[in-house]
Amino acid sequence: MQTDLSSRVLNENGEPIPGLFAAGEVAGFGGGGVHGYRSLEGTFLGNCLFTGRVAGRAIVELLKA
Repeated sequence: MQTDLSSRVLNENGEPIPGLFAAGEVAGFGGGGVHGYRSLEGTFLGNCLFTGRVAGRAIVELLKA
């Protein structure tokens, strides 16, 4: 899945899909991501937490609007 800097999932035209967010490996931090194909499973934890936090904050801002 392609995401933007707010963890929103983008459609084939690069536009955010309303209400759909991604975090962790599905947001691009899995095999072949930041650590490469040979990374250990534990190396994804920090990135998963980071993208989860970004997505959570974006969702809160969406709910405030």
